[in-house]
Amino acid sequence: MGVHIEGGGKPSLLLTGDIETRLDVPARGIAEGFSLAFSDGTLIHGTFLDGAFTCRFALAVEGAAQVRIARHEDGDRVDLASNFEWITLACGQETLQPEAADADENVLQLTLDFVVEERV
Repeated sequence: MGVHIEGGGKPSLLLTGDIETRLDVPARGIAEGFSLAFSDGTLIHGTFLDGAFTCRFALAVEGAAQVRIARHEDGDRVDLASNFEWITLACGQETLQPEAADADENVLQLTLDFVVEERV
């Protein structure tokens, strides 16, 4: 069956299919965009439009899943046909961008943009 993802209202993502949940997107994801990483290697970038009521998605890294992005006036819908062990949501412009580990190697790594705050 797979997973279907679309904007779920302000500001969340609605996942249906094999996984049924609503993911709340933090303010940074609304302002700068977000990424969804899947256990099969698929990476999808998303942005909120129209005051965070609709989403646009783009395939950033092709994994093993079959991915189809349907464009609609009221936002995009992503259909992924695969079995996933996990899905991760990360927010920010520089989050989860594929980078070459070494120019001589054909290896990609995912860079995570985390901020650590210490409270005193």
